[in-house]
Amino acid sequence: MRHVQRYVAIVIVAAIMLALPFAPSNAWGQAGGTQTIIALQVGKPSMTVNGVSKPIDVQGTVPVIVEGRTFLPIRAVVEALGGSIAWTAAEQKVTIIMGSDVLELFIGKSTARVNGTPMSVDPANPKVVPFIIGGRTMLPVRFVAERLGGTVAWNDATKTATLTFGSGATQTLLSVTEIAKKVESVVYIEVAFADGKGASGSGFIISPDGRIVTNYHVIDGAASGKVVLNDGTTFIDIKVLGWNKEGDLAIIKISGSGLPAVTMGNSDAAQIGEAVVAIGSPLGLQNTVSTGIISARREGFLQTTAPISHGSSGGALFNMTGEVIGITSAGMEEGPNLGFAIPINEVKSLATDRTLTLAQFTAQMSGSVTSSVSVPSLIQPAATTEVDNLTPTFQWTKVATATRYTFWLGKGTTGTEDTKIYSEVVTTDTLTLPAGILTDGGTYTWAVAAGNETGWGDWSQDSVFSVRAVGTLGVPETLEPDQEVTVPMLTPTFFWRAVTGATRYTFWLGKSWSGLQDTEVLSRVVTGMSFTLPAQVLLDGEKYTWNVSAGDASDWGDWGEDQHFTVEVPSGLRVPALLTPLPYATGLSRTATFTWTQVSGAMRYTFWLGKGTSGSQDSEILNVVVAGTSYTILAGTLDAGAVYTWNVSAGTATVWGGWTMDRYFKTAP
Repeated sequence: MRHVQRYVAIVIVAAIMLALPFAPSNAWGQAGGTQTIIALQVGKPSMTVNGVSKPIDVQGTVPVIVEGRTFLPIRAVVEALGGSIAWTAAEQKVTIIMGSDVLELFIGKSTARVNGTPMSVDPANPKVVPFIIGGRTMLPVRFVAERLGGTVAWNDATKTATLTFGSGATQTLLSVTEIAKKVESVVYIEVAFADGKGASGSGFIISPDGRIVTNYHVIDGAASGKVVLNDGTTFIDIKVLGWNKEGDLAIIKISGSGLPAVTMGNSDAAQIGEAVVAIGSPLGLQNTVSTGIISARREGFLQTTAPISHGSSGGALFNMTGEVIGITSAGMEEGPNLGFAIPINEVKSLATDRTLTLAQFTAQMSGSVTSSVSVPSLIQPAATTEVDNLTPTFQWTKVATATRYTFWLGKGTTGTEDTKIYSEVVTTDTLTLPAGILTDGGTYTWAVAAGNETGWGDWSQDSVFSVRAVGTLGVPETLEPDQEVTVPMLTPTFFWRAVTGATRYTFWLGKSWSGLQDTEVLSRVVTGMSFTLPAQVLLDGEKYTWNVSAGDASDWGDWGEDQHFTVEVPSGLRVPALLTPLPYATGLSRTATFTWTQVSGAMRYTFWLGKGTSGSQDSEILNVVVAGTSYTILAGTLDAGAVYTWNVSAGTATVWGGWTMDRYFKTAP
């Protein structure tokens, strides 16, 4: 039996072999339910949720770009979608729960866990890792959004990330004739090589100012080139903004304005059997339109029956709503109905921070030129020195031709990539490290590289420093009031857990939720694990922040995470204060007695008990009215080793006052 030799043809006139993986990929899901659209802009402390503007957080945290990727203070996004997020300080871990999905990301680590399965945060760039800035955890938007079933669209002109979750309203399907009109957004690309030979391909405009997506191999090795629009307008000044050689993608730019740009769709939502339209320039025949369907998914590719011939590399694959869902890339010579397109979602995370001519791009990729940027010298902290705080400022010498610097920090003394815990690109010659990165008594290595539009220079020599063991005491765990609750009284008691070795604690209270020092309204040193506010400190209707640090006879430890609450005192009877059991008590007897303070004018009290921590009406297992300020649980009411919520309200003969804050406990096993 004769073996049929198969050839994969790169669809560019100069035929170059491209190896394609043919293993089927995992199923690609599509989010359902009501659509939620969240828009965040780099440097802006607010976001919009379905068009409604709201602050990201009370501290004014803003999205940032690091390693060419957008990072967000993710709590606001998760909570806007109805999910929950938790922080585990011991593991430096963020846990996001959305329905049945559980995401675990680790500060400084390039591997996350999705439903228990390890997964790379960014396969194309292992330097993309979660980090902490200004006390807020920053996570890579694309990884989190797509793992939660959403999509991300990036507008580079406005530096805005738009996150879409769920299914929206039904989109209008277009005819092939209507989609064919989008040839205005598809361009013909012709390049010349240094040996005098040439090649051609396709591309499509993604922004009115002339950004164009194409295949990497279309411009690979080019010394010069031209871009021709559908109306014949020709541009020879071509800049290369970004590329991914392994992913066969490139973004170039021409000097235009008001150009007709395509709409990028969501390739993750493309379905097998879905009709598509391909537009490209096969054999130099500019903007040829062909039709087909999505016939399969291959690892990293959409397989289509739309004919894709030589010269169509970099062309657009449209769905029937007129959105681009793929970049036409390759076809099988012996299979006219076997074409392949790169999913458009791969483009959305591509960094575009370069500005190279085609000749500069080719020279840099071939290694025939090196960046003209010198190596900076590290100034402080000096090598082998000891720093006495956890947020030191790093400084290095300015490089005359540099426009940016990459700061790198690793744990230990080896300086290897697997020890990296923090990295950031800055435009100045200093960087102050955010809180939450360094630990007491640790040893670290740092280095800096300078860069400009031509690329990055070499790394500086590694420098090692250590952190003096300041604040060796642990951080107290705050218990009550819980995060962002409503406090129904003006003299609440604050509770926290004991810290081993601590002999005193500083309780701090500030007005507003900023936690800034100039908002302080009270600071007290106490010896116990609770503090009751005196009268005339809190004001009804105001927001406050509280925190605690532990100390011994000679030193103080670090502050914990700021806790926020709002004061809302109900009218009528005062709310009682809960006494025992204390917040988050464990090992409680199943016939425990609960106590609270007496309220002047009250004749009766309602004791409420619910299973779990929701405090919702459907969790209720007990609701009794008593005359005194205590209640003993009857045998058989509580389960062993279970968690419960309780609260109390006071009443007269005719009316009831407000409820206390929820308090939680766990019974003995």
